[in-house]
Formats: sequence, C-alpha cells, structure tokens
Amino acid sequence: MLNMIWRKQWAATVMFFLGILLASSSPLVAEPAASSSTLKVVWSTDVDGRKPRDALSFSAPVVTGTGKQARIVIGGADARVHIYDMHGQELYRLPIDKNSDSGAVTLASGLVVLGDSQGRLYGVDAEQGQVLWHVDLSSSVTGIPLAVGEDVVVQTTDNNLYRINAKGKKVWSFASQQAGLGLYISSSPMLHDGKLYALLGNGDAIAMDAQTGDLIWRKQLLLDTDAAMLSELKAPQARPLWLSKISFDGRVLHDAVLFSFYQGKIFVLHQNNGNTMLSQNLSLKSPPVLLNNSLYFVDTKGLLQAINRNTGQQRWKKTLSIQEWMGPIVWHRALWLVGQDGKLLKVSLKGNILASLDMGGSVERLPVVTDHGLLLHNTLGGLYLIH
Repeated sequence: MLNMIWRKQWAATVMFFLGILLASSSPLVAEPAASSSTLKVVWSTDVDGRKPRDALSFSAPVVTGTGKQARIVIGGADARVHIYDMHGQELYRLPIDKNSDSGAVTLASGLVVLGDSQGRLYGVDAEQGQVLWHVDLSSSVTGIPLAVGEDVVVQTTDNNLYRINAKGKKVWSFASQQAGLGLYISSSPMLHDGKLYALLGNGDAIAMDAQTGDLIWRKQLLLDTDAAMLSELKAPQARPLWLSKISFDGRVLHDAVLFSFYQGKIFVLHQNNGNTMLSQNLSLKSPPVLLNNSLYFVDTKGLLQAINRNTGQQRWKKTLSIQEWMGPIVWHRALWLVGQDGKLLKVSLKGNILASLDMGGSVERLPVVTDHGLLLHNTLGGLYLIH
C-alpha cells in the first residue's frame, strides 16, 4: 500500500512541476505550431480549456465511423468525453465521473471504450453522443484498451486485466501483484493468435488465453521494481510486439514476443512457454515497428535505428537529440516520431529528417493515423490534425 501511495504522490509531484515548466515556455494550443518543410496543421483545438497550472493531460484520441460519419473521441482533463467531426468541430461533450488520461479504442460495432482516472470504464456511442454504460475496475487505465473480437481487454495500473463485452459486462478478470514506483502511463496488452501478452508493472511478462482469461505462462523479468529516484526507475510502457522471426548475433529466433522496459532492457521470449531467447540493454517507451523486413525503433536517448530482422545487421542509425522520443509509426512511406519537447518529426525510411513541427508542451502518446492525417494530442490539452 505504501508503495502505491508513493507512486501516486511521486507521479503527481513530477507532473505538477513539469506542467509549470511546460506551461511557462509553450505557446497556447490555439496558436499555429511552428513547422519546417511541408508539414501542415489542418486544424487544432483546445480539448478541455486547460489553465497554465492545471494538471497535464495524457489521454489519446481514437476515430470511429467512416466518411462523413467519422468521429474523433477523446477523454478530457475536465471529466468529459469530447466528440469531434473530422474538421475539428466539437459535436458532443459528455460528462463522466473523473478526468480521463486513458487511451481509447473502437470496437467492431463502432462503440468507443475509454477509462477515467478512478478506474471506471465507459462505453460511448459517438454517433448519438451518449455514454451507454460504465463498469468499475480495480484502478485506472492509462494505457490503450485492446479490441478483442466484439469485446475489449484493458490492463489497469494495479496489474489487473479485464475482458469486458460490448454491453459493459465482465467476461473475465485476472489479478496480479501490485508494483512499486512506475510510470504514470502504463503498458497495454497485445493479441496474437488467440493469446494475450502483457507486461505488468511488477516486472512480470504473462501470456493468457484471450477467450477464457486462463494464464498460460508467467515470466519474472524484473526482480525489484522499487526505485529511490527517477534515474533508477525501470518500468514498462511500450506494448509487447510479436515477431515471427528476428536475427541477432548470428542466431535466428522464431515465434518471439518482445517486451521492453523504460530505462531497462528488452527481452525476447518464446511465445509458447516464455523462455528467454534474448535480452539486451535498451530503453524504450514505445514498441519497434516492422516494415519490409526492417525493424525501426528509437531509444529514450534519441538514437533512431533500422535493423535488418533477417540478418540482425544495422541498416542505419540517426541521433535525433538528447531527449526522450517515442515511435516510430509509419505513414505515407515515412517514419513519424514525437519528442518530450513537443516536436513531431518526419523521417525517411533511410534515416533522413524530412520535416518537423513544434507542437508545444510535451507529447506522451503516439500519433493516430486517420484518412485525413495524423491526430496528435499534447500534454497541454491541444488536439491537432496534421498533414
């Protein structure tokens, strides 16, 4: 219990002082972002009217629907769900119990699911502008919910997992031990071939049957998650990544799942039994991306790399800047990354910086790809559509 209180107090203190620093040096989100090359802010909006000393905002948007019926849904720091059309016009503002720092997901039915900071999960009909149901969990969801068939699976900050159906009924739950100090934004589960893979805040990697919630295997990757200071913290944030094949140091590994820790290591485990196939010192906040047999990733020190997954050889590397970066994602045959200083980078598949855009604040969520451009939400509450 003491560790959990410490975690919350530490996170609140860090976020408070970080918010003061960012608010004092960043432009208002309604102002145009500074850009170079061809990047363009199509529109921007202030999601929840955040004041300079208000708590930072960490929620992530999602798009539901298509064509003229497409809607953007995002939870706000003002304890509301905000629904926009693709032109940035707010259509609905729905009250919920607490502020939301959750990611969001769209189910096959079009229903959007997101959480609030007190552990309540909501099902939202974005077309009608209604909260259809809510369900109480053991703690908050700060990662990204995962669509599994018609249902949703969420991982809470106290290391529990839940499968909830589209009507808000619990299908199963899985409880694990709580952790010590951790990142405010937690990791999210990954689905492959009917199995869920998750990296918990207590350092355990697990595989589960997605249908039943039964545990298949558990692997302890960190013996101790307590830390006296931020520089000693080792915690998961990136979603696990499944790889059919990866080569390293002359070895070819098959049917692997990659788990990564912020300020820690990456571990490659066998999907069937959790046996360790590889471990390497590497600090990641987001998972690598695989494209055309190249594995692209950026570490938290700003080193962007491309690795040939068939040979394990480095194709190229590029030092961005000495700060924490997340990404990449792939869009329009380019790599897109976001930095802790609020910068968006467009990088070619050969490692050349093509364009940049300064959003202000800090960006702690990956951009969301849409048919109209990239959606990006910064910690000052600004929501941007970029092309």
